Amino acid sequence: MKIIDLEGKEIAVTDLSLAILQADDYRHYRHSNAEFAEFDDKQRRYWEDIYQKLLKLKNE
Repeated sequence: MKIIDLEGKEIAVTDLSLAILQADDYRHYRHSNAEFAEFDDKQRRYWEDIYQKLLKLKNE
């Protein structure tokens, strides 16, 4: 199984259940320092996209 990330890179998924758990976890990470808010927002969008694509694979 493969998905394409927001940067156009192909990601091979070998363990779908684990990938869903990891992406779900990563999409909630935030720095405590407001200095990184822009970075955190970009990362949140990235992991949310990955998470949704993985869920779509699971439901296919």
